Amino acid sequence: MLPRTHCTGSVEENFYRKLANCLSCAYFHARCKADGISTTLFIAQQLQQHHSRTLERIYAKEESYIEILNRLPDGLFTTDHEWRITFFNPAAEKITGFTAHDAIGMYCKDVFKNSICEYDCALKKAVAAGHDIHNREYEIRNIEGRKVPIICSTSAFRDKEGRVTGGLEVFKDITAIKELQEEVARRERKYRRIFEGSHDMIYTTNLQGRILDINQAGVELMGYRTKQEMLDGLRAEDLYFNPRDREKLVAAITKAGFVKDYEAQFKTGDGSRLHVLISSRIYENAHTGEVELEGIIKDITRRKQREEVIHQRNRELSILNSIAVALNHTMNLKNTLKVTLEKVIKVLQLERGGLFIIDHDAKRIHLQARHNIPEAINEKSDQLVFSDRILMQHLIEDQKSLSPEAAFPPFHAHYHAAGAQTNLHLTCFLITFKGRAVGFFGMNIPKSRVLSTHEAHLMGSIGNFIGGVIENTQMMLTIRRHRQELRRLTEKLFQGQEEERRRIARELHDEAGQSLTAIKLGLDRLEEKHASGMAMRQEIKEIRDMIQRTATEIRQMSYRLHPTLLSDLGLEPALALYFKEIQKRTTIDIQFRIIGFDRRLGVDMETILYRFSQEAMTNALKHSGAEQFSLSIIKSYPRIIFLAEDDGVGFDTHIIGRDHQSLGLLGMRERASLLNGTFILRSEPGEGTRIRIELPLDEEVEND
Repeated sequence: MLPRTHCTGSVEENFYRKLANCLSCAYFHARCKADGISTTLFIAQQLQQHHSRTLERIYAKEESYIEILNRLPDGLFTTDHEWRITFFNPAAEKITGFTAHDAIGMYCKDVFKNSICEYDCALKKAVAAGHDIHNREYEIRNIEGRKVPIICSTSAFRDKEGRVTGGLEVFKDITAIKELQEEVARRERKYRRIFEGSHDMIYTTNLQGRILDINQAGVELMGYRTKQEMLDGLRAEDLYFNPRDREKLVAAITKAGFVKDYEAQFKTGDGSRLHVLISSRIYENAHTGEVELEGIIKDITRRKQREEVIHQRNRELSILNSIAVALNHTMNLKNTLKVTLEKVIKVLQLERGGLFIIDHDAKRIHLQARHNIPEAINEKSDQLVFSDRILMQHLIEDQKSLSPEAAFPPFHAHYHAAGAQTNLHLTCFLITFKGRAVGFFGMNIPKSRVLSTHEAHLMGSIGNFIGGVIENTQMMLTIRRHRQELRRLTEKLFQGQEEERRRIARELHDEAGQSLTAIKLGLDRLEEKHASGMAMRQEIKEIRDMIQRTATEIRQMSYRLHPTLLSDLGLEPALALYFKEIQKRTTIDIQFRIIGFDRRLGVDMETILYRFSQEAMTNALKHSGAEQFSLSIIKSYPRIIFLAEDDGVGFDTHIIGRDHQSLGLLGMRERASLLNGTFILRSEPGEGTRIRIELPLDEEVEND
């Protein structure tokens, strides 16, 4: 049947209304009669076709609905009025473990296996309540007996008369959600344990400064009794020693999103100061949407105190190091005391001060070093007046011994300087050495300034140290003066020794030589008078030979004492002749050389080098048993190098000064020291001996 009819020219969508129109139409009946078709048969065929198409559309819709339900991620089933399952989607199969084939026809309570279905069935409750029930949570057991948490929504089906025809239940497996909730709860408990169990302060505040939460460690750190007392009565800025520091912290966090180890000072409930390190971040509260701050605050007050102690120790060591450097640089006591005073004033952060030395012999006090203090009118002690006269007498005049102390109590004095209208008030700290007052520091300390205990101990330590420095420096200066005097005496001794040798050599050459010549002439006259007697002539000859030998020995002795060749021709000819005479009497092989001299040295230097050569040769002949001896004198500007070696038996060099045979070597060392030279001796038993002497060369003393 076509929707458009031939009689009306209109389209009728309703099948039954159109059918009624056709049955009442004359044209319709005329056509049926002309075509030989029964009207009843035609209507039956049309009804059959219409019903078939309608059922196909219904089935198609049902299949699409079922496809949609099957694709749902949540479990879904429907029941009849007896609560038997009529539909069971794949998601329900997955959650319960039952297949749709097994579940359809079962009671829902048998599928869920939960006792709550017996006395508090959700479907029955929805029927009783007359409305749907949503998001009800409970546990079911799947086909394997494992508990599965679900969230369920139920709805009852009713017909037009309101009778219950079945029900619908949609449920979702919330195992993952429950696990996440448990994990969140576990982490919350863990966080709470950390929060409350931490030894550091943990807090949360909002940007406006309201304290939202604080742990017990924070309550105790800040010196309050309860958390509520802080939450109700304080704001975040009240915790800071300087409230503006909180604004700086918030600005830093807002800029970077967080801060780490931000140093600040807090104020406790009793007003005490705390040094803290703050690590904090900014975040948005997911529940309230408010911007909040949370962080950890660590108390570093003790660390700060230790750092201050270390800083003080470093300053003390810096002063002591400066003193040591000054001492290494120079033995000038005045410079050392000036450096010490400047360092002490810098460490104590003062403006003026002085260092006074007590002269016990003269019973006076001298201003040895000063900083921003004018000079005294004169050196009299009355320019410095002690507040305690008895103490002044005790330190200066009585010279009583003091018991050792790490630090002596400070005392006070007034200093009157030239041109000053008022006296300068000084706080004084003793400088001692072995119980004896050596001096004191006089510091101009403002009345508002109170030295700490550590600073007082620092002054005591420096006083004890500088006392030893003063005494040791004075002792070293005394030793240096004595050494200089000893050196001058030794030099005079060597000079006197050489002069005495010259005198004895001259007397031997002149007086003894003349006497022996006169004796020889007398023997010649005696021989002429008694020429006939053979016995007499023989005796005279023997006496003449004896006189000749004596004259030769005297000449040799005179030459050894002071060789005239050394004065006349110089060092090289004198030593060449000396070694030549020795080689005539011995079998030792002597190697001698002088290098680099284009003119003669001074008389004293030539004499010293000649004596060194004599002593080295004598030791090789008498003690070493050497077969070879070498001597080199080298001019290597700005020094002269004297090098003597032999291949003898050697000896232990530690015996020098304890054995009379080593006195010659000791004399060589002393002479080299007098000339600011160096003396190096190397020898071991069986290894020979090597002597190296280096003397400074002074061109001015060389002869042209």
